[in-house]
Amino acid sequence: MKKLTPLALAGAIFAWGVPAHAETPAGTYVYKIDHSRYGEIGTHTITLSRNGASTIATIKLRIKVKVLFVTVHSESAERTETWRGGRLVGYASTTKENDKLIKVAAREEGGKLVIDGPGGKKTVALGVVPTNPWNIAILKAKTVMDTKTGQIRNVLSVTSAGEETITAQGKPMKAKKYVFVSDVKRELWYGPGGKLLKFRVFRDGNAVSFTLK
Repeated sequence: MKKLTPLALAGAIFAWGVPAHAETPAGTYVYKIDHSRYGEIGTHTITLSRNGASTIATIKLRIKVKVLFVTVHSESAERTETWRGGRLVGYASTTKENDKLIKVAAREEGGKLVIDGPGGKKTVALGVVPTNPWNIAILKAKTVMDTKTGQIRNVLSVTSAGEETITAQGKPMKAKKYVFVSDVKRELWYGPGGKLLKFRVFRDGNAVSFTLK
């Protein structure tokens, strides 16, 4: 594996045939969610649309974890990202985690991004990217925003892991793999044109995989 500086990373993306500002085609993308201990636990749906110069990503998350037919964890979320000029300029998220409701909102204001979440209001520079990695721009981000809480995390490293053949959309597909580390470790697989084929999040000794159906 090779850690990449932002400049080297951009060069590697171009060399591999994936534009640095790739626009995933408009449409709906459904990902199956698998937990390393509990098996299949839900779905993650991303719908991309264009509105003039803006790209709108509408995300629906549905998770239900059962042990011996008893639900031990449930989570659902409705999220909307608004992108313009390659930057996140608007965000709205409502997450219900078991009986807890978590809301986050963000908007561009005065050339900054103002985020209002459970931890209060904060203002950050434009260029922060949500931790939902559908947009390959995350590979060049210096900071990321937790999609559930709105917390800002520094990107510690982005590592190129070469090309792999994975199963996505029900068939073998070639993908470029990256290892992305901020608050947690993530593995990301992108196909032609920067389409997100699969990603995996490691937390508390477990892995949760999202695979394009």
